[in-house]
Amino acid sequence: MDHPLKPQLEDKPPQQMLMLKDDDKPMIEDTKSLEEKAREESERRRKYNEEEAEKKKRAAGIACGNSKRKAHNVRRLMSAGLLAESVLLTKTGHLKEYYNLGSKLGHGQFGTTFVCIEKGTGEEYACKSIPKRKLESEEDVEDVRREIEIMKHLFGQPNVISIKGAYEDSVAVHMVMELCRGGELFDRIVERGHYSEKKAAHLAKVILGVVQTCHCSGVMHRDLKPENFLFVDDHEDSPLKAIDFGLSMFLIPGENFTDVVGSPYYIAPEVLNKNYGREADIWSAGVMIYVLLSGSAPFWGETEEEIFNEVLQGELDLSSDPWPQVSESGKDLIRKMLERNPKQRLTAQQVLCHPWIRDEGNAPDTPLDTTVLSRLKKFSATDKLKKMALRVIAERLSEEEIQGLRDAFKTIDSEKSGRVTFKELKGVLERFNANLDNSDINSLLQTPTDVHLEDTVDYEEFVGAIIRLKQIQDEDAKDCLDSSAKV
Repeated sequence: MDHPLKPQLEDKPPQQMLMLKDDDKPMIEDTKSLEEKAREESERRRKYNEEEAEKKKRAAGIACGNSKRKAHNVRRLMSAGLLAESVLLTKTGHLKEYYNLGSKLGHGQFGTTFVCIEKGTGEEYACKSIPKRKLESEEDVEDVRREIEIMKHLFGQPNVISIKGAYEDSVAVHMVMELCRGGELFDRIVERGHYSEKKAAHLAKVILGVVQTCHCSGVMHRDLKPENFLFVDDHEDSPLKAIDFGLSMFLIPGENFTDVVGSPYYIAPEVLNKNYGREADIWSAGVMIYVLLSGSAPFWGETEEEIFNEVLQGELDLSSDPWPQVSESGKDLIRKMLERNPKQRLTAQQVLCHPWIRDEGNAPDTPLDTTVLSRLKKFSATDKLKKMALRVIAERLSEEEIQGLRDAFKTIDSEKSGRVTFKELKGVLERFNANLDNSDINSLLQTPTDVHLEDTVDYEEFVGAIIRLKQIQDEDAKDCLDSSAKV
C-alpha cells in the first residue's frame, strides 16, 4: 500500500524533519541504541497484551470493575491519537505550508497516499496521511511512531524507500516519502515480456538484499510481498525499492512474536502458529521467488482458511509445469527457503551466497516458458480485477444497492455454493449498473484475457469487502473535509 533525497528548504523548521541529507543541517537527536528501542517496544507489547487480556476478562464477566473505571478506559482509548502533537511528540509545521497535495495514489486500512509537490522546489513526493481518529489505542499510536522510526533507521539504503519528513496536525499524521512511478514488480515483468531465470535471480537478489539489510539493522519487515516492491521510474535499469514498513518491528536477539500479521499467500507457517522470528521474512521472500519462477503461488486456496491450511500442511510442488524447465539450482534454493522448520531455513546471507542467486551464479539466461508470463499476468490481474470491482462498487452504490447486489449474487448462485464465477460477476455488474459510471464499468468489464472467467469469487466475502471499503472511503472523505477546515 521510491530519487535521491532533496535537501530541506532553509526556511523550514529543522525539528520537523526526521532525517536530512546535508551533514551541516540539524537532525532530531537520537541517543537510544537499537537494543534499547527493541526492549522498550517489547515491554510496551507485554503491557499492552496484559491490558488486552484484562479487558477480555472483564468483558466476559471473569473480573469485575466499577463503572467509572470502565468509562475512563473507553474515553482513553477513543482519544488516544486525537491530541495535537501526541503522536510525533514534537511540534511540526502544517504539511500544507510546504506541500501541495495532488492525486490519490491509493489507500489502506489506516491511511491514504497522495502525490504531494514541494512548494519550494516543485519536486514530487508521496504523502501517506494517517487520520488520528483511526488510532484507537496507545498501541496504534506506537505503531505509527515505530513505522517512522524504522524508516529513519533504514534511511540511505539503496533499495529501501526514503522518508523525506513527517508532519502532524490536529487531524492526521503525514509521512512524506520518495515517489515511485515505475509500477509494481510483477507488472513490470509482464510489461517487458522478456524474462529468464537470470533476470528472476537478479530480482531475487534485490529482494533478499533488502531482507538482509533489515535483519542486520535489527528490523523484521513482516509483510514482504510483490505489491510492496516498486520501481522508481520506467527506465530499464530503474531501482527496485521496498515500501510499507507499517507492520515492521525492531528485533531483540532471541525474541519471538505472537501476533498474526502479513498477507495470506506469503505468510509463514510459524506466523500462523503464533511463534516466530525474522526467519518468517525468508519464507515470504521464498514465496515471491516461487511466483517469479512459476507465475503461481506455492500454496493456493480460494479462501484465507484454505490458503492457511495449505501453508501449514500442503506439499510444495516443484515437479508440474513449468518446473521441469527450471534449473535444479533454482529449485534447490526454493526448497531451502520454504523449509517449514524455521531453524533449518536459510538465512538472508546464506540465500545471497547460494549459487543460483550470485551475480556469477548458475541461473540460466534462457527465456522461461511463456506460460510463466501468462500465469504471472493472471496472478496479478485477478487480484487487480477484484480490487477494481470493489473500488467501483464502493464508490458508486448506496448501502441499499449493495444489499441488492448481494441478492443478485444469490439469485445466480443456483447451486447454493456461495461462490460465483468471474463470468457471472461480469454479468451481474452489467445488469446492476444503475449508478455506475460508463467509463468505470467499461474498464472493470474489460477483464484481462489471462483471467479465467470460470475462476470463482466468494460473494459474501466480496460484498463484505465492498462494505468495508465503502466505510474507509466515507471516512477518508470526512478526513479530507476535517483537514481542509483546519487549514
